[in-house]
Amino acid sequence: MDIYKRDAVLPDWEPVPWTMGSEAADKQEQGFHERALKQIIWQKILWDKIPESGIFGHQMNFLQSEDISYFASLDGEDLILIDNIWFGFPDPPRWGVASRPTGENGLPWQHWGHFPDLPETWQLEDKL
Repeated sequence: MDIYKRDAVLPDWEPVPWTMGSEAADKQEQGFHERALKQIIWQKILWDKIPESGIFGHQMNFLQSEDISYFASLDGEDLILIDNIWFGFPDPPRWGVASRPTGENGLPWQHWGHFPDLPETWQLEDKL
């Protein structure tokens, strides 16, 4: 059962992958909203200053290939903020977010969907 009403063409939030079933999408969207309520200051990835160890264990090639532009750690989670180069219908909305437990670089990222606008509680470090 869908608990959220989603616009098929210009949704406020979109699951990853887009074809995800409705129950799984509801769970993913709930996870997005849990994170959207948190005050997060996102650090911009400075491509010329990536440490040798990478960011959360990932090197520049991976980060750029996934359109990851910002990162943060909060409440026991490492978070990545995706700024899609190609966005808008038929592509996904501009922004995406994923997380995993802090320091667990061997675990896969849990995606929390794509969305056109950043939550008001989030701030981009370079825009402060």
